[in-house]
Amino acid sequence: MSVHSLRHGRGLRRARLGALLLVLAASLGGVVALGLGEAWRGDARLQFERLAAQGAILQGPVEMFLRVGMTLEQFTGFTQLARTLREADPTLEAVRVLDDQGRLLFSEPPGPEVPAPAARRVPPLPHQRFAVTEDARCFRVSLPLSDRFGEVGRLELVMSREAVSQRVLRRCQPLFTLLGGCLLFLGAFVAGAQRLWMRRPRRWLGAAFSLGFLGLTVATSLALAELYSDGLHQRTSSLAHSLARRLNEAARLGLTLSHLRGLDTLLEEYQRTNADLGSLALIADERVLVQVDAGAGRTGDERFEYTIDLELTEGPWNLPVRLEVEAAKGALQARLWRAVPGFLFLFAASSLLGLLVLGALAPLPRRGAGSRVFEQRTVGRLQPLAFLGGFLEGLPFAFLPVAAEALFPGGGAALLAVAFHGACALAFVPSGHYARQGQLGRWLVVALGVSTAAFALMAFTSDLRAWLVLRGLCGFGLGALAAGTRAYLLAALPLGQPPRRLARLTLARGGGLLAGTVLGALVAAHLGPSPVFLFAALCGLGALAYSRLWLPPLEARDRSAGPRAFRASLTPPLPAPGAWSPREHRGALLFVGLPSWLARGGVLGLVVPLWLVSEGKDTDRIGQWLALVALGALLPLALPAGLDGSRRLLQGGVLGTGLSLLALSAFGTLEPVRALALCLLGMSLGLLHVPLDHHLENPPAQGVRGRSWATIAPLLGALGQCVGPLLVSAFWRPTEDPLPVFGGLGVGVLLLGAAHSWMTRATPGREVRHA
Repeated sequence: MSVHSLRHGRGLRRARLGALLLVLAASLGGVVALGLGEAWRGDARLQFERLAAQGAILQGPVEMFLRVGMTLEQFTGFTQLARTLREADPTLEAVRVLDDQGRLLFSEPPGPEVPAPAARRVPPLPHQRFAVTEDARCFRVSLPLSDRFGEVGRLELVMSREAVSQRVLRRCQPLFTLLGGCLLFLGAFVAGAQRLWMRRPRRWLGAAFSLGFLGLTVATSLALAELYSDGLHQRTSSLAHSLARRLNEAARLGLTLSHLRGLDTLLEEYQRTNADLGSLALIADERVLVQVDAGAGRTGDERFEYTIDLELTEGPWNLPVRLEVEAAKGALQARLWRAVPGFLFLFAASSLLGLLVLGALAPLPRRGAGSRVFEQRTVGRLQPLAFLGGFLEGLPFAFLPVAAEALFPGGGAALLAVAFHGACALAFVPSGHYARQGQLGRWLVVALGVSTAAFALMAFTSDLRAWLVLRGLCGFGLGALAAGTRAYLLAALPLGQPPRRLARLTLARGGGLLAGTVLGALVAAHLGPSPVFLFAALCGLGALAYSRLWLPPLEARDRSAGPRAFRASLTPPLPAPGAWSPREHRGALLFVGLPSWLARGGVLGLVVPLWLVSEGKDTDRIGQWLALVALGALLPLALPAGLDGSRRLLQGGVLGTGLSLLALSAFGTLEPVRALALCLLGMSLGLLHVPLDHHLENPPAQGVRGRSWATIAPLLGALGQCVGPLLVSAFWRPTEDPLPVFGGLGVGVLLLGAAHSWMTRATPGREVRHA
């Protein structure tokens, strides 16, 4: 198939259909993958709590034995108690008791402990009184065993990972059938109804995709609800049996309920350590004796309830006592709501990618068809490259700082960020040279080849020194791609175009960063970092093929509309009325642009991921928090074009950046405030860059000096993001509270912004607003 056919004819239509089907299949498959990941993680957490409740049945007698002065090795009756637990729960592989030195004392089934592969500690939840470790084969839930003086050992319950996987797959198996049906429907619609959807592709394809996505999301949510409901029932049952066991021990000593003191404290302790419990009550003869109810005032809540008849009696008539344990229905709803942000961000990322495919594979006009048509299609063809540049940058954004910090605590994440952004800054120098020589096509191929090879090699190594070199190569390739697409657009479009010629590339790059951050974090959370790097390498290969086959040659442009040569098209136009002078532009870059780039590199590239992981957030949750910033950065691009050169935008961006950082410093521990502050931070950074980019597109005709500042602005941005992590790491360690760092950066941004406003304040006869 010839290159001409791929650009204009039947080959283009086939490529368009294939790309659309690939995007649709990947998007709907992502819904099922996201549901499976949420189901596996949520069900595993419920199983941990259930095992801890079962372990408490054995923990109580052992600790009672220890508190009378006996040693752990002298305990008798372990085999019978542990065997009873294993017979009641087939998923329980082993029950063990170890001393404080880690030596095995008791085991059911008997036998020596099998050496386990490298184990990882699962981050605990608040008020969790047990620890969980995992390896490639099983989970281990550990409960402390204490005497009167402190902890002397631990009780360990072992459950295989396969048990959780089988439960999840059994509940979610219908989703695969539904996924196949949705793919067949969309495939038949795309291939068989081309005449219908090609007239208005966004409307018809958007409706078909939204329908399939919504149906699959609802089915996945129902499967999650069923799985979580079953898990909550099991956990409530285990908690009820654990508490009943402790109360029945008093009955075996001949005591009645009236002899016991502190029952309300006991029930409150159970409720505090199990936040999903709605109420616990002891009832005799339909009379509530003791009750602790967290759901008081929540009328109409349907509850999961479990009742056990105790051996305890009440009063002189020996009335039977029963225990009622309830879990509020809100516990199920809270777990389901955790999956909602993932579905929303996945839908946004898939929609952005689908829209770009529709615009990218539009046929190019023939030679002589007119420069205006050629220029419009050229922008559409460049957008996917800008999107892929942001996508590749965002894929490891959420997990790479955490992984680097684990390899080299105290500086690994900062070094990796410096290597990436420093190499990105270096790539701008040769990019300008190749742009002036008219060899941008070859330069883009080299850049994509370098970044693709680096991503592929990162999947097969975990050495920090190798990561530094490879991450630098990634930065060099992606920096060259960003500079190359920018120069290509400036060369393809004629002079005198209206402002915002680069806005579409900025929008595409921002959408790619949003999609890459979400999808990379999602894949890393469930499959690990290596598949993310391999996926990035595949995307790089796709971008390489795209730039070779579908990027229009600049020679196809109709030169009658613009007689200047390609090199001359890079020469800046005459200054527009009201354009910033070189001095004003220089001040804006140094006092406003540079602090914003420092904050972006230090806060978003270093502090926020490490801060969130220290709070126990999973990788996909970190990606969703960072995606809020990328989402906010896209909003200013919807402003009217007439405001692009306004200093009001610059001042609003400075004020929003400073206030968002101060809000994170003062109220960052509150998740609603944190979400709003991060979104405001992204929107403010976008507001700052709109006027700066506007005056980059219309640089003043002041000779070489004017061109140098227009060229150095992207370089200054990369250097700012390179220095930001170093500056922050000099004053902050990941083990410390990051809130003062946010406050200091916010105050610094506001002070520098105020200084710039004072230096550029209006004088009599001079307009405040320019352009």
